[in-house]
Amino acid sequence: MKSFKNTIQAIFVGAALAAAAPATVVSADRDVPRGDQVLIVRSALTLEQLLQQRINSVEFAPQIAALNNISSVTTVLPVGTALTVPKVYLDTLDFGRIAYVKGDVTHKQTSLVVNPPRKGSQVFNGDIIQTGEDGFVSLSFKSGARVSVQPDSRVVINNIDCIDDDQNCTISLLATQGQVGSEVTPRADGQPPIEFSIETPFLTAAVRGTAFYVDLDDEKNRIGVTKGLVATAAGGANNDLPKGKGLSAGEGIAPELVDLLDPPSLSLTGDRILLSAEDDIAWDELNGAQSYRADIASDEAMVQQLASRTLTQTSFDTPELAPGDYYLTLAGIDEKAFLGLPLKRKVAIAAIVDEPRPQLRITRQDGVTDLVVPGYDGQIELLISNSVNGDNATSRILDNGSQTLSLNLDAENDWVFRARKILGPHQVSAYSEHYVLEAK
Repeated sequence: MKSFKNTIQAIFVGAALAAAAPATVVSADRDVPRGDQVLIVRSALTLEQLLQQRINSVEFAPQIAALNNISSVTTVLPVGTALTVPKVYLDTLDFGRIAYVKGDVTHKQTSLVVNPPRKGSQVFNGDIIQTGEDGFVSLSFKSGARVSVQPDSRVVINNIDCIDDDQNCTISLLATQGQVGSEVTPRADGQPPIEFSIETPFLTAAVRGTAFYVDLDDEKNRIGVTKGLVATAAGGANNDLPKGKGLSAGEGIAPELVDLLDPPSLSLTGDRILLSAEDDIAWDELNGAQSYRADIASDEAMVQQLASRTLTQTSFDTPELAPGDYYLTLAGIDEKAFLGLPLKRKVAIAAIVDEPRPQLRITRQDGVTDLVVPGYDGQIELLISNSVNGDNATSRILDNGSQTLSLNLDAENDWVFRARKILGPHQVSAYSEHYVLEAK
């Protein structure tokens, strides 16, 4: 069902066409009403194919066909044909889309409030996106730009102007609350650039191909750059911020440049990050971090965000998610509330299957430690650390548990081992007991 806005626009368009005389498809030299667009056919295409290729929509194909004296939307248009598309259609088609929505999200249009909006809903100039404390929403635009709106945030769509492929694509947003992340993919060589900007009460950020976030609280607005270069304006000063730099500004507060924190390092290293209900996601303490933020999404682009946690400790329990593959981003937050550069890792969530736990046999001779799971020739995940609490653990995936694994381990340290069976891509047994090999 079309939105109220689209219905009003369609009525206006119908009235405009009723008053207009049919145009003749002849050449690109004819006079065209201001704001209308002329599409030149450069290869044999139907009207539907041309509209889909050039304006990314066939919604008004029948009306455009009638306006241009074309008998059918499936008519193949001769090369050189000049096709007029009225501005009123272009304004209607110049939109973004809601690519993902979860939790408490409100989409406010001119005369309509939708809570929650549907995935795929169109977002037009003047629309407002508001999220609650558990709300996530991602917006996508024809240009390839993506915007992720975090919980307790508010964004106004100031302007979308990306219809004309021969002109710059302009997207302008206003953020007034919370945190908004953006990623803009540069256009191919030879195409006009994307001019993407986010304005807040105290600063403006403009990019043509990068990733950054804006973060607002009552006193300050912040921007952090995680990829590329961002042109900023705040307090009458302009600064180009590269990756790893941040800027804050506020009322009566001079703009301040900062270095973002480096990405954290996960405590568990190895071939694969495999997590079950018995595991925590843990990382090493990051110098300068007052807290941390961890985000989980079902896709690598972090569009379909499922969970977000802000923590003061350096671990959290595995999220209650269905078994499958997910993506984790983890970043430190400094004393000035800037979110640092993120670590991104693919993680697998596994269900624990009712299966006997593996038993390890460990021997040490002449400085070599041998480990084997007698009688089990399936895959094993082996955790090796220096303490029972798993500090600095390393994960090893063994294709055959019954084959001996030989390790050169420092005999002056204690070593602790645990193992579990890998029964499928997302199924494991419970862990074995802790096996402790004491220092000599």
